[in-house]
Amino acid sequence: MATHERLSLKPIVSSTRIIFGLLPGLGVMILLRMVIHLYRPDIEDAENRVRDHSFDELYEYYDFIIIGAGSAGSVMASRLSENPEWNILLLEAGQDENVLSDVPILFPALQTSSIDWQFVTEPSNDYCLSMVDARCKWPRGKVLGGSSSLNAMLYIRGNKKDYDNWENLGNEGWAYRNILKYFLKAENMRIPEYQYDPYHSTGGPISVEYFRFEQPITNIILQASQQLGYNIVDVNGKLQTGFTRSHATLHDGLRCSTAKGYLRSASKRRNLHVSVHSLVEKILIDEYKKAYGIIFKKNGKSRIIKSTKEVILSAGAIQSPQLLMLSGVGNIEHLKEVGIYPVAHLPGVGQNLQDHIAMGGHSFLFDNPYSNGTDYSFNLNSIMSIGSLIDFAINKNGPLYSMMEAEAMGFVNSKYQDPAEDYPDIQFFIAPSADNMDGGIFGKRANGLTDETYAELYEDILYKPSFSIVPLLLRPKSRGYLKLRDANPYSPPLIYPNYYADPDDMLRMIDGARIAQNLVDQPALRELNARPNPNRNPGCLKHHLMSNEHLECQARHHSLTIYHPVGTCAMGPANDYNAVVDSRLRVYGIGNLRVIDGSIMPTIVSGNTNAPIIMIAEKASDMIKTDWAVASNYLSKYQSNGAINMKYMELRNVQDVASKLDVFTEVTSLFPHLSKNLTLKYNNSKHETKPLHKSEKSKNSSFDKDVRTPIKSYATPLFNNFIPPDYYNTRNSAGSALFKPYPYNHYRTDKSSLTDFPDSKQNILNLLAFPSYASSKYSTHNTNNEGFYGAWSPEGNNQNNEKSHNEKQTNSYYTKDRSIQNEGRECQLWLYYNGVKYQIEI
Repeated sequence: MATHERLSLKPIVSSTRIIFGLLPGLGVMILLRMVIHLYRPDIEDAENRVRDHSFDELYEYYDFIIIGAGSAGSVMASRLSENPEWNILLLEAGQDENVLSDVPILFPALQTSSIDWQFVTEPSNDYCLSMVDARCKWPRGKVLGGSSSLNAMLYIRGNKKDYDNWENLGNEGWAYRNILKYFLKAENMRIPEYQYDPYHSTGGPISVEYFRFEQPITNIILQASQQLGYNIVDVNGKLQTGFTRSHATLHDGLRCSTAKGYLRSASKRRNLHVSVHSLVEKILIDEYKKAYGIIFKKNGKSRIIKSTKEVILSAGAIQSPQLLMLSGVGNIEHLKEVGIYPVAHLPGVGQNLQDHIAMGGHSFLFDNPYSNGTDYSFNLNSIMSIGSLIDFAINKNGPLYSMMEAEAMGFVNSKYQDPAEDYPDIQFFIAPSADNMDGGIFGKRANGLTDETYAELYEDILYKPSFSIVPLLLRPKSRGYLKLRDANPYSPPLIYPNYYADPDDMLRMIDGARIAQNLVDQPALRELNARPNPNRNPGCLKHHLMSNEHLECQARHHSLTIYHPVGTCAMGPANDYNAVVDSRLRVYGIGNLRVIDGSIMPTIVSGNTNAPIIMIAEKASDMIKTDWAVASNYLSKYQSNGAINMKYMELRNVQDVASKLDVFTEVTSLFPHLSKNLTLKYNNSKHETKPLHKSEKSKNSSFDKDVRTPIKSYATPLFNNFIPPDYYNTRNSAGSALFKPYPYNHYRTDKSSLTDFPDSKQNILNLLAFPSYASSKYSTHNTNNEGFYGAWSPEGNNQNNEKSHNEKQTNSYYTKDRSIQNEGRECQLWLYYNGVKYQIEI
C-alpha cells in the first residue's frame, strides 16, 4: 500500500515542481530575447528577412507554384527563381523564423510551439506506451525553413549504399555517384580539417560546423569509443563506420536553416513571391489530369492561383500525401471513404512510411571529476543564467551554443550486420545530459512522457551528472502508413508508424543497446564510475535491469521518433506498387505536378534526413531546368530548319497554317478525335509522328477536306496545346488522358494582366508538353478500357472538375460513353501562336 501511495503522489509532486520551474526559465527566455534585440543584430537580421507578400500583391498566374517552404521548398524557390523569366510563388502555412530558433540550446523548446505542427501518432500497444495516451509526438516545422528551422541541426548525408540501392530499385540517376555533386553544391564546409577534402566543398548556402560549445563528458565518451575499437572518422566522407563530433548546419555557431541559407537572399528577387500564413487546401486538377493551380487560404480569405508550368508539392512526408489525397490522388477506396472524388488511383500515396525509431531513457550516471562543482555535463540550472547570457551576447560563445541532445554520434554494426560492408545499421546520439538534467522542462514536454514515467525514472536522480547514449535503427524494416481523418484540409491525418512491426527491428535495437553498454564499460568511462540509471520505467518493473526483456520493454515504452518520417510518396518505376513519382519526381498520371521532399525516398537513408532532403531539392531543381530547356529546344530545332518564322505571321485559315507550319500538321495528327468516324481509343502506331511532305498532307493530316471552318482568332492566350512530335511514341499513354493542354508561357505587366508581345524573342510557341508529365501506372479511374480518355462531367461530389482556364474556352469534347464513335459530337481545338488564340471548329 505504501508503495502504491508513493507512486501516486510522486507524479503529482513532480509535475508541480516542473510547473513552478517553468517560471524562472520563462524569465530567462525573455531576457535572452531582449539581449538579442540589443546586442545581436546579426541574429535579428532585419534587413534580410523574407518579406511576406500580401493577398492583393499576388499574381493570378505563376510559372511555378511551390507548396511548402521547408527544407526542400526553400531550396526549390531559390534555385528556380535564378531564371529571371520564371515567376515563382512559394506558399508557407507557417510564419517567419523566430529569432530564438537560432540559439542551439533552445531547440527542444521549439517543439510543441507555434512553429510546430504538433502531429501525434495514433495510439498503439506496441510503442510509445509511456507517452501521454500512448501517442508519439511527431514535430514538423510550420515555419519558413520547415523542420530545418526546428530540428537538432545535425548534418548527416547517409551512406553511399543508400543511394546506390535507390538506383537498383529502378530510379535512374539517383546513385551516389550521381548525387554527391548536389551535396557539394549545397555545402559550405567550415570545419577546417574537411574544407579541402574531396567529399566536401565550400561556398554553398548551408554552412556546416561543429557546435561551438561542448561539455567535457563528450570527449571522454569519444575516447571510450576508440578503446572499443572504433575510429574517429568523417561520417560524411569515404567511410561511415565510426564516431565523430557532430557535424551541424550552423553558421558562426547559430542555426543555418534553408530559410536562412537559401530563401533570405533569393526573396529579394522580383520574380519570387513568398506568402506566409498561407495554407493550401487543394491542388486543382483539370479534366485532362493536369495540375493547373491551387486553392489556399490566407488570413481567413480563400483564393485560387494558377500555374503555367508546374505545381511543386514540398509539404513534407506527412502533408504532401495528405494534400495529394485531398486533391483526389491516392487509393480510390480510401478517398471514397472520406467523400473525396478520385482523380487518379495511386495506392502508394501515404504508404511506405518509414522513420528512425530510437530507444529513449538509455541514460547513465557518473561521478563528476571536478571537485570545485563545475559541471562536467549539461545542467540546465547553471546554463540558463545571467553569466551565460552575457557570454552569448558579448563573447559570442558559451553554453547557449551547445547541443544537449547530440554533441557527438556514432555509427556501429549490430551482430546482424556485416562490418566489412561499411553499412552500419545502428546510430548513436551521444548526449552530455539526460532528462533529469533539465528538470523535465525540455525533454519531458517535447517527447510527451507521462508524469508517472518521468517521476519514476528521474526524480530520484534530479540534476545528478549524467549522459545518454541513444540507439536508433538506421534502416528499419517496419513500414507504416498515414491516411486522411476526413476531407477537411485542417484536420491532421491519421499516422500509423508501425514501429517494431518487423521482429528484426527489435532484435537490432536490443543489440544496439548492448553495444552502448559495452561503450560505457570502457576504461575512460569506468574511471568516472559510469553506470546505468538504476530506475526503471514503471511499465517494466517486472524485468531485471538491462536484461533483453527489460531492453525490449524499454524500447516499446520509451519510443522516440528522431523526426525523420519519409517515403509516403515514394519514387519508383511504374511497376512498383507503392511508387507515386517517377525518377524525375513527376506524379504518375498527373501532368504538371511533382513531389519534391523527403516523402519521395523509396527507402530511408542511414542518417539524419535534412541534408539528403536538401540534396533532393538541389537535384530536382536541375532536373526541372533541364526538362523545360529541352522543351524549348524543340522550338529551336524547327526555327533552325526554317519551319517557323518568328516574325509576325498572319494566319488566315487552316490551309494557311498547314502550309506555313509542318509542325502544326504533326501536332494535329496526334488527335484522332478531330477526324470523323474514329473511336476515342488511341493507338500510337496509327499516327504519323514525323514531318509530312506536302504531297502527304491532304491524306494524312487531320486538317483535310472535311475540315472547312476557318480559324477564329481570340486575344490573350491561356493555354498552348502544342505537343512535341515524339512525345507519345516515347511514353506509355495507357490509362492517361490523350489530349492534354499545357500552359502557355505568360509574361505579365502587373499582378493580373496577361499581354501579347511584339518582341520576337518572347513571341514563341512554347513546347511545354512533356517536361512535367509521367504516364499513369493504372487505368484511368472509372474507365473500363485502357487508353480511353476519361473526361468527367460535373456531377455528384466531383470537387475536382474546376476549369483550368477562363469561361470563354470550352471543353475539347465531352461524352459519357467512351466506347462509341465520335460522329455527331461537338469537338473543338485551340491553337496559340504569336500571342493569338485560334479556335478550330469541326
